[in-house]
Amino acid sequence: MTMHQRGDREQHEQDRRRFFRIDDTVGLRLSPIPPAAEARALTDFTERSSDVGLLNELHAIRDQALPQRRKLEYKFPTVAAYIKVVERQIEMLTIAFESRQHGGELEPREVNLSAQGMCLALDPPPAPGSLLEIELQLLPEGNRILTLGRVLERDEGPSAIEFEQLRDADREAIVRHIHALQLRRLRQENGLD
Repeated sequence: MTMHQRGDREQHEQDRRRFFRIDDTVGLRLSPIPPAAEARALTDFTERSSDVGLLNELHAIRDQALPQRRKLEYKFPTVAAYIKVVERQIEMLTIAFESRQHGGELEPREVNLSAQGMCLALDPPPAPGSLLEIELQLLPEGNRILTLGRVLERDEGPSAIEFEQLRDADREAIVRHIHALQLRRLRQENGLD
């Protein structure tokens, strides 16, 4: 291994460790992309992923307006409460729309998930370097994410897939999901739920 390759591998490991990983059950659909179709998949990704991750975009927009929302809650709590109800209704409609558009529930699978990628047992394991189209459904929230992932080389164990194409709103949805899951587990461990 050359010094340049070693440096690239160390940088990759640092990037991979930026995000917390957690064992989770998610809805999952994996579709291999043949090497000849990779360029097309990368070109079409933005349009296709925004169709799937509509709820994540709505949450990103809501989060951008958080300072104004806090002021509204302070000055006009009744109006703020009503806005929360309307937001929840929009979320429910979006989840129903996404579910109808994209085929209902996805197959539940055990994964080790982070905002950078995931590990899971696959039989047969895909070839290292291959590209996969991945549709994730975060449970129980129902958020859907479409991403492209590259299979990493591993000596043994589950297949590791790094998200190669992932919109910021979708990455934030994964981060929020992992934090919420951590909090739920801590509350259960401490007998608070």
